[in-house]
Amino acid sequence: MIVLFRAILAETMKLKRSLVLLLAAAPPLMLGLMVIATTLTGNGPDTWDQLSMSGAAIWAYLLMPLTITALTALMASLEHGCAGWTWSLVQPAPKTLVFAAKAVVTIGLVALISAGIGASVLAAGHLVQLIAPDQAVSGTPPYALMTGLMFKMWLAGLLMSGLQFTIAHAVSSFATPIIVGIGGVFVSVVATSSEYGVFFPWLLPVNMLASEPERAQQALLTGSVGGVAIFALACVWLARRDWR
Repeated sequence: MIVLFRAILAETMKLKRSLVLLLAAAPPLMLGLMVIATTLTGNGPDTWDQLSMSGAAIWAYLLMPLTITALTALMASLEHGCAGWTWSLVQPAPKTLVFAAKAVVTIGLVALISAGIGASVLAAGHLVQLIAPDQAVSGTPPYALMTGLMFKMWLAGLLMSGLQFTIAHAVSSFATPIIVGIGGVFVSVVATSSEYGVFFPWLLPVNMLASEPERAQQALLTGSVGGVAIFALACVWLARRDWR
């Protein structure tokens, strides 16, 4: 456990020399500004519940897949470039733990960004109340609703995160995981209403907003259990590869 903790700390320290932290801050900021702009122009939701649901939908349907795509590709590029694997895989920690640490940091970053998304949407609603009370949404801020949605979407997105993590670390080309991620978003556009959408990784988070409880539950189960399995298998498989 101590070895894993040290590996996680080492992976975290690497982020200080990259654009990953800037990338992590961008989605909450962009969505918050979007909520403010649409609300001030009178084109936004009328109630707090509608505001929270619409913000969560934009995150799950578009921003979350693109963020995970860019995040995993950028984190993997730290190793693919400048002989990073040479340094990472000669550490005293077993290779499996090295990749497990990378997986934990990836999952943790997505969780932090998800929390930031929820906070930015609610903060944007409060800010509109201060600067333009006549345009403010009505009702009570749904803190519990937003927290629950972000948590479920994060869990449902684990399968998508695991797949992008595996592709980004297995292939040295930066373009490959980007193409896969954008392709997944494109397919999800045409497969949104499909009955098999509860099994398509890029659609699992948005299914947390499904009106049918069974559909949301199936998507949550598929994303969370499948994601843990993919991350575990990826750590073992990547550790056994020849990185020379």
